[in-house]
Amino acid sequence: MEIDPWSAVKNISTTLTGVDPKIAQLEAAKKALKLLQSTGNSNPLIDLSIAASEGDNEKLLEILKNKETYEYLNKEDDSGLYPITYAIVFDNEEAVEIILAKSAENLNKPDAMFGYTPLMWAVWLQHKGIVVELLNHGANLEAEGKNGITVFDLVKPGSEMYDFFEEHGLLENKNKSNEDSEDMFYKAAAIPSAEKEDELYDNIRLKTAGLNITDDTNLYQDSNAFTAGTAATTANALFDDEFNFNKLQKNQYIIFSDFDIPSILDLIFELEKKHAHKTTYPAAVIYQCVRYADHSKKSDLLVENFLNLAFTRIRASTASKSGVTSIQSQGDIVLQSYWLSVINFLYYYLCRDDGFFKRYPRLLQDLVITYQSLIIELTNSIKFRLNDLIDDCLLNFVNIPVINGTLYKNDWNFFKKKSQQKSTFDDIYKMLYPPSVKEQLKPSPIKITQTLGALLYVLELHDVHPLITQQTFSSVFYWLSITLFNRVLSQKKYLSRAQAIQIRLNVSVIEDWTRSNNKSPSLPDIDTYLLKAFPYTLIEENITEEHPLVLNKVAFYNGNVKDPNDLAFYHTSLFSILKIHFEVFYELLQWLQTFTILRDEDSLLAIFESLQSLNAAQLMRTIDKYRYEVDEEKFPKTLSKKIQSKVKNEDQKRPNILYQGNDFLYLNPSQDFPVALPTIPELVNEYGAGLGGIDKAKAIKYQPFLPYEIIDSIDEIHEQKAKQKQKQEEDEANERKNEEYNDEEQDDDDDDEEREKERDRNGNNNNNEEGFGNDRHDELFQSLQVPSSLAHRNWGVDDENTMNPW
Repeated sequence: MEIDPWSAVKNISTTLTGVDPKIAQLEAAKKALKLLQSTGNSNPLIDLSIAASEGDNEKLLEILKNKETYEYLNKEDDSGLYPITYAIVFDNEEAVEIILAKSAENLNKPDAMFGYTPLMWAVWLQHKGIVVELLNHGANLEAEGKNGITVFDLVKPGSEMYDFFEEHGLLENKNKSNEDSEDMFYKAAAIPSAEKEDELYDNIRLKTAGLNITDDTNLYQDSNAFTAGTAATTANALFDDEFNFNKLQKNQYIIFSDFDIPSILDLIFELEKKHAHKTTYPAAVIYQCVRYADHSKKSDLLVENFLNLAFTRIRASTASKSGVTSIQSQGDIVLQSYWLSVINFLYYYLCRDDGFFKRYPRLLQDLVITYQSLIIELTNSIKFRLNDLIDDCLLNFVNIPVINGTLYKNDWNFFKKKSQQKSTFDDIYKMLYPPSVKEQLKPSPIKITQTLGALLYVLELHDVHPLITQQTFSSVFYWLSITLFNRVLSQKKYLSRAQAIQIRLNVSVIEDWTRSNNKSPSLPDIDTYLLKAFPYTLIEENITEEHPLVLNKVAFYNGNVKDPNDLAFYHTSLFSILKIHFEVFYELLQWLQTFTILRDEDSLLAIFESLQSLNAAQLMRTIDKYRYEVDEEKFPKTLSKKIQSKVKNEDQKRPNILYQGNDFLYLNPSQDFPVALPTIPELVNEYGAGLGGIDKAKAIKYQPFLPYEIIDSIDEIHEQKAKQKQKQEEDEANERKNEEYNDEEQDDDDDDEEREKERDRNGNNNNNEEGFGNDRHDELFQSLQVPSSLAHRNWGVDDENTMNPW
């Protein structure tokens, strides 16, 4: 009799056993496999399924050494189950990892027995670790099984799995899927560019929420963009292999006239919507227009007018007409970083155009002002977002239990009891893992780093040069440090040893973030003398100590890596920039933690010598407003008098520290620093083919080429404006002719009237002698135009005896 184990699986009864019918059938399927294996009817699929169900990972890895067996991972056995199904059902998480590492093809496929996907089995059986593993490999929560069932139908309210879904916000996808099904018609009619824009802002929100973003290199690429992979092919199809920056060539300049400028600028500002995040296009339009006016028209006035108008429009587009900005309004960081990138690429193109800034040195100053205005606008938008988070996320956030139980003198402690916190093993164990999504939604230092992550994301999205990125974060770090310093110094509740410890711990989260994003632009390999003269090397042929045009708001290289006004400062790591800006705040926190243990003048003098940023007035402020703990000794009065004498007798101004007032207590958080321009080697290394011209694809990606769509639009603008100009000139010429004709007619009327009066006067005296009628004219002279009386004498007036010739 032939053995048919699968009939046992189909006909098994659970009426008497009380076991769940699904589990019973799965157990029976496993027994059927083992029965087949014992009778010698085995195959790789059976061996894989048994090894996965029993957690025999060594056997599983041994079978999968042969790549030909990978295909069996995606096959069903006679009961309709996959090997991964057995691993999930029998809770073998490591086996699931091994299978997914080899093949994830059937990750969202339902089996034939019950119509469950692997994720459905893991959720139904409450195997949380396997659920996490499946989600990490891209399991779809909305994948449908048999009869349209989904994962959400298997999540039981009140269960551990339901709490897991709720904690990680996975249940929101259920509501979203329902809304999507209702709005399917509208989604089908959605504009692609709008979808890209929504996806961008979703990614920024994800980044701000601290969640990972799937790296999709094709995201935000325009259909006409010259990007990696298709860059060389597209460029060769439309243009030459390389953009010639030193010679005008076809499709590498834009013909325009002064009356085209407003319309061309309007088109440039429409590119942000039509070609989202492709910042080389607006920069290329501006550059190609400028190089035509410079190399072909030879018109200095046209070049300067065009660029000045472009810079003004760009500053106005981000609400920064004058460069005077405030953190009281929330700006659009996507739009601001977009135009910052446009100026970034325009600067690169103009630097590649040999001798451009030497011919137009003032335009470099205008570009620097625009650079600084955009950086200020962008950082102010980030400051606006951080301003409301500082108190709750850095100053008031407490995760050390002892801090909350601290008792202070002069407080109402009658009903308070000093807490005796005991750290359990579970508490220590939880600290080793990152916080859950639910915990991340609460105010904490993580919210600060998430906002910084959003800023880094938009800057990288728009390919802003790393040196400009360093400046942007430097401005944010300076403001954050000074704001924290002023708030701690001005509020008594923060002036305590315990609070200083907790705040220092909170700030360390920002330090960790900068370490993980520790970018460090390297200094260019050029002569130190030329580096110190930069950017005057862009505008002068012969470098001298006296410059015809003095550049303002520009950082020069002096080699001081601790001075934000020095170019060398921005070539250090992001972590170093943070430490330098936070030095004054760190000193304040260290002083609060240690000054109450000082007992003699020698130790106080040693502390004074170690302080580089704090002055005596600020130290005295902390001593006067300090909150002493119940068991903390007070600072000796003799030492207080010593500090007070320093306040009266010594200058309180510290070098490189900017104060708000003459009391030298609070610092100025609104300081703006000069712009550190990248040198030409840095630009070529970042956007060109690199030193040696190796990376051709990158060079083509960032060259100022334009798609035919934009070129045709500009040509159409030029033709229409030329026709309008021609028509306007013709209308003006006709108007001038009409005015001249009207003037002549008026002169003729005046002459006729004068002659009529003349005839009246002369006719009265000679009418009887000649016998001519006053109302009759000779037909021979009816068309004769008599000279004006202004140019000729009046007949018969000078000599009254002279006969009237008419």
